[in-house]
Amino acid sequence: MKNKQIIIGSLAIVLIIAGLAWVAQRLGVGREEKKAEPVPEVQVAKVKRKTVTEKVIVYGSVVAQPGKTHSVSIAFETRVHHILVAPGQFVRENDPLVEIELSPGAQVQFQQAKNAAEAARKELKQTQERFNLKLATNQDLSAAEKTARDAEAQLSALQRAGAGGDNRIHSDMAGVIAKVNVQDGQIVAPGGSLVEIVAESEIEVKLGLEAEDLSAAQEGTPVVIIPLNDPTAPKVEGRIRLVTRRIDPTTRLVDVYVALPEATKLLLDGYVRGEIQRTEENTLAVPRSAVLPNESREFEVFTVTDNHAVRHTVKIGAENSNEIQVIADDLHEGDPVVTVGNYELEDGMAVEIKK
Repeated sequence: MKNKQIIIGSLAIVLIIAGLAWVAQRLGVGREEKKAEPVPEVQVAKVKRKTVTEKVIVYGSVVAQPGKTHSVSIAFETRVHHILVAPGQFVRENDPLVEIELSPGAQVQFQQAKNAAEAARKELKQTQERFNLKLATNQDLSAAEKTARDAEAQLSALQRAGAGGDNRIHSDMAGVIAKVNVQDGQIVAPGGSLVEIVAESEIEVKLGLEAEDLSAAQEGTPVVIIPLNDPTAPKVEGRIRLVTRRIDPTTRLVDVYVALPEATKLLLDGYVRGEIQRTEENTLAVPRSAVLPNESREFEVFTVTDNHAVRHTVKIGAENSNEIQVIADDLHEGDPVVTVGNYELEDGMAVEIKK
């Protein structure tokens, strides 16, 4: 019995030793596997100092130059008989725009002016005859002449404004009808605008630019204008005339006005795309694949120092399909920046540069 207990105890000890040996072996294998964990391979490129060119794309529309819209109005009250033009129509100088007729009040005013002018002419003639007969003084003649001149001036002013003529208002310039402000049958007060005209030479493009792209927009900078409403229309190269210094509260963009070459045939209020070349000289640049966005809505790149990854937070500037301008105090020309394999990196991670 005693021998049996000794045998069982010996077997138990052997099993315990075997188990401990197995556990030790497994732990050793785990450490070896951990030691044998592969180091990520990366590809790098040198940070370069160079000139980076970017094509800035902006959008806008064709407009009249501020303050250059010409308003056609009448100095007396009128009734619109018929509109002869439509918005967007091109008119030449002296083309008819609107047919009008005098309102009852204006008819009375015009008739009174005619009567006054006729009466003044008769009075002047009679005064001249009396003066020749020595029955009127120089003062009488001068007063009659002044009265006649004033009456003629009043009548002429009404006639030049369209009263008593062919009842048509004519354009005094060549241009595009920007707006028709009246309708057939409408009574228009004295001085009320009937039609607005924009001369072809006073049409330009207004673009909306992001504030961050303002460095690309300087007065005199060339801009390629591409009409969007007419795909067959040719491109036009204009130059920036004015860069405003405020953000439009509606679009949240900065308005930029572009002057167009003479004889440009763009449609008023048409949509256009503008292309501006932005150039940053003597700046640090890296391949596009080297720049990564992070969770803080910033950008970062990784360089390699002593076979370890180093994270750099950067700001980006001009960019194109191949490279991006980067701005960072701790990044220098010639630094090896990771271009392939950077998505899996963390700061301080061991890496191997692929040859």
